[in-house]
Amino acid sequence: MKNRTEPTLTSVEDAERFLLAYSPEKQAGETYTLGRMRLLMERLGNPQNDIPAVHIAGTSGKTSTAYYVRALLEAHGKKTGLTTSPHISSITERVQVHGKPLEDQAFINYLNEFIAIIEQWPDIRPTYFELLTAFAFWVFKQESVDYMVIEVGLGGLLDATNVVNARKVCVITPIGLDHTEVLGSTVTEIAEQKTGIINNSSTVFTAQQDDEAERVIHETCERHDTSLQTVAPVIDESTSVPLFQQENFGLAFEVVRYIAERDGLANVSQEILKSCIANTPPGRFETYHVGEKTVILDGAHNPQKLHAFVRSLRLHHPEPIGWLVGFVSAPEQKVTACLREIANESDDYIFTDFTVGQDIKGRKSVPAREVERLMEQATRKTYDAISEPQEALNQLLASKKRTVVVTGSLYLVAKLRQSVIDQAT
Repeated sequence: MKNRTEPTLTSVEDAERFLLAYSPEKQAGETYTLGRMRLLMERLGNPQNDIPAVHIAGTSGKTSTAYYVRALLEAHGKKTGLTTSPHISSITERVQVHGKPLEDQAFINYLNEFIAIIEQWPDIRPTYFELLTAFAFWVFKQESVDYMVIEVGLGGLLDATNVVNARKVCVITPIGLDHTEVLGSTVTEIAEQKTGIINNSSTVFTAQQDDEAERVIHETCERHDTSLQTVAPVIDESTSVPLFQQENFGLAFEVVRYIAERDGLANVSQEILKSCIANTPPGRFETYHVGEKTVILDGAHNPQKLHAFVRSLRLHHPEPIGWLVGFVSAPEQKVTACLREIANESDDYIFTDFTVGQDIKGRKSVPAREVERLMEQATRKTYDAISEPQEALNQLLASKKRTVVVTGSLYLVAKLRQSVIDQAT
């Protein structure tokens, strides 16, 4: 790739097309390493080590916890940089400054400058996620943020975000079985990957975990001589806030309370801090009204996430539900476990197809017909499979069910979210 003397990216759409060339073919093997990222950050001057960081790993609740940490720090008057993945509406969500994604033009200006820099080093070919992570760290330094809030992409130990070596607060959300083809087949193996973000200068906060994950977290903290605080959830079933978001907020609240005491941040009223629970990311129990229908978008994509989602869903929506479901390619055992979490006698289900088009090149969903087969096998009932997501959604919106849920993948939610917003009343 030749060095450019003039910017060539003029829009966010240009950026998305350009960056797709960096997407690897698969999420394993030679693409899952820290070698390239460490070298790239070293040549950039390691800007990620100049800013205090909150580094968040886990299986469920990472993005929501990150948004809450960001909101609570902003409530204390601090300028934050936030990077999460995947994005839902725009790639600019990957680089958020002062409580919101960069404006499109600022994103493009920074990206043109950044690409001109890294193209001086043709010996480094970062992946899509590595490039955007490095870009976020670099932008945060340019923007002089007070704190970085960083969501791990996959695992932790070998994740591209795990180049933050300065003093940081590590947060471990609930750990369960997911991405077993990369991270390991047991909770212990996965927890070892997740806790890989912990180093000797860390302070660690964790949600309550099962026994296997808890043991690994304690052993890792002891090995690094780091302090550990386990945050027990405080749940109020009388509010409209989903139960799992209350747990995520409680974890974030304790993290920021520690930072405020450590760094001498100004006092903020409890009312203002508690209001930060409204700062949720898109695609997490996101609710709209389309005519007489209630449409809920939630990207829960593993049994643990779906269990937490359904627990809150049934509490507030006991009525029969119409489900639109699609899963990113995954082992049959995982898909079956996910379907088991959402199966209900009185509900209707439509399964659909999609292609991802972000971090991993050409990644597709489990074929809708295959998901339909697994559901029929589990329940002895028949269901619909409609390959085009919008057509499937339209059919559910025309059905008798008053509540419609889109779930199984954030990528599916991303494909349909704007359509739902456009139709919302």
